[in-house]
Amino acid sequence: MLCLTELFRIFLGVLAISWSTYLAPADGQDNTSSREALILIDCQTIIFLENGREANLALVSTGRAGYDTPTGTFEVLYRRRAPVSSSYGIRMPYWLCIHPSGQIGLHQTFLSGTNFLGTRRSHGCIRLGETTARWSYNWLSVESTVRVQAESPRRVS
Repeated sequence: MLCLTELFRIFLGVLAISWSTYLAPADGQDNTSSREALILIDCQTIIFLENGREANLALVSTGRAGYDTPTGTFEVLYRRRAPVSSSYGIRMPYWLCIHPSGQIGLHQTFLSGTNFLGTRRSHGCIRLGETTARWSYNWLSVESTVRVQAESPRRVS
């Protein structure tokens, strides 16, 4: 039986998307260093990009039915080391707010281990494993772009 890590590696190999073509800067944009995160809801994956090149990737947990994670292009509005959710009363380490309501962001999962990553279980936020949450909190800055897509881009043959 394959472990989750092996399945994840196989999945990433199958994904085989040409990020440099898909994420090329639009005409008129400069080529200054940029860091962004791309969340693919159908794959329950986050891909961190620097200048359009993959810098890191991991499994996530996005919104379950009835609590769908909103799609679109956002930016990190503010960061908090470990706030407590006013709605759910849980600590959300490495909080990166991306929605003007203050209710949607990236944060470390409060569930033990990573066994819930890769499934849609949140109330709309993007939950990350501890290592990924810490890394992304330090790597992304306020105003970094965060794109959330329902489906991963498909390679055109």
